[in-house]
Amino acid sequence: MTPHEPQTVRALLSKLIEADPQYDATSLAKKIGRGGGYIRDFLNGRKDTLGAAETLKIERHYQLEPGGLMKGLTMDELRRVPIGEEFEPDPEFTDDREGLEIASRIQGGKLAPGEVPERNVIAGLGQGGQANEIRVNGDVLDGVRDVWRVPVPYLHTELRAREGEVDFIAVDGDSMVPTLLPGDRVMINRSQTAPSPDGLYAIFDGIGISVKRLEIIKGSSPLRLRIISDNAHHKTDEIMVGDLHVVGRVICRVTRC
Repeated sequence: MTPHEPQTVRALLSKLIEADPQYDATSLAKKIGRGGGYIRDFLNGRKDTLGAAETLKIERHYQLEPGGLMKGLTMDELRRVPIGEEFEPDPEFTDDREGLEIASRIQGGKLAPGEVPERNVIAGLGQGGQANEIRVNGDVLDGVRDVWRVPVPYLHTELRAREGEVDFIAVDGDSMVPTLLPGDRVMINRSQTAPSPDGLYAIFDGIGISVKRLEIIKGSSPLRLRIISDNAHHKTDEIMVGDLHVVGRVICRVTRC
């Protein structure tokens, strides 16, 4: 059986989960930011692949070398990586001094009052945008494009948010027109991941980040959501609450006049 065949990866992942006293397939899926059925569907053959970002998170959870899960290895062949040595230096971001410095301050909780980072990700209002990654002390973080400086009383009192909870992201596409226009920026509160009340949320769709209107379908069991595009030319989807990864709630928009 050659590497990357789904049967090989399924068998290895099943053994890893069986040997894990803290996480089963459902809780592991939630730990990596996906719905509870994400890994079960792969193990049961309902889908043949795992996303690259999710695979990396699983490997980090089990402290495997990058790519170890997908190489078709046996349990005995898997190599554990010492803490702090999980990743090779990433030359793509070697010269990104400012972004690296900002990301380091974010990681260390050292943002100045009123500072809100703008992440290097475009939120597709149709297809999702994908964040670039940078690595700080072995952790993979989204790239940082810049830092906004928001008046502290407005951030804390009007928006009811704190510096470490929020990010700005740029938006693109037409599916949320006229509510959001290409080039707008939205502030996302990452502490508000429950899709209630109804409103605008940043979601991860398995490919990247999208901004959509979420609406709970009252009386549904199990509880379901509508994923709505404000542009009537785009379709509305439905999904079970547990299968949707909500990044955070949109609490502010910046647009051109």
